[in-house]
Amino acid sequence: MIACSAADSDNDAAPGSNAPAPSVETGQIPIAVEPARTIGGGASQLYAAPWPGLFPDDDGSAGQSTLPRSFPAAIRGKWRETKDAAVTPAQCDGYLPGNLGRVLTIRDDSYTFFEAGGRFVSVREREPGRIRALFNTSFADEPTRDELEFSVDPATKTLTVRNFDTDERSIRTYRRCPR
Repeated sequence: MIACSAADSDNDAAPGSNAPAPSVETGQIPIAVEPARTIGGGASQLYAAPWPGLFPDDDGSAGQSTLPRSFPAAIRGKWRETKDAAVTPAQCDGYLPGNLGRVLTIRDDSYTFFEAGGRFVSVREREPGRIRALFNTSFADEPTRDELEFSVDPATKTLTVRNFDTDERSIRTYRRCPR
């Protein structure tokens, strides 16, 4: 979809006329409009990207990592924060009161838990059982960014999530939910 911003609507030409195409010179700038990406299935809002590079986080422009912005297969799935040796299916129901904020779901391009979640901005390091990346995140509908590292330990069968954000430095350990 293309939208135009008109700086001077008096100069708009009638459809089918020989008027020049919208451009900076004519006071009209073509703007590509696409649905915004959402986290957690919220309603999409439109945002405008007038030219490539304006939103470099979405473009993967020069200077950014060329590593794939996706979670390694070993990390994907449903996980439960716990200190116990194993988790039960009931502990993996993220809607039960005792589980709120403790069940983590990791998809190819995003993660979610309770009211929070994140999508890739850029990837710093990536290997089969580990990824460190910057995420567009949300908490109670407030947009934020966090640098997180997700790593699987095959010996203990745990997932460790480290938050490198200066305000929230934390380490959480999860166990994979039974299928």
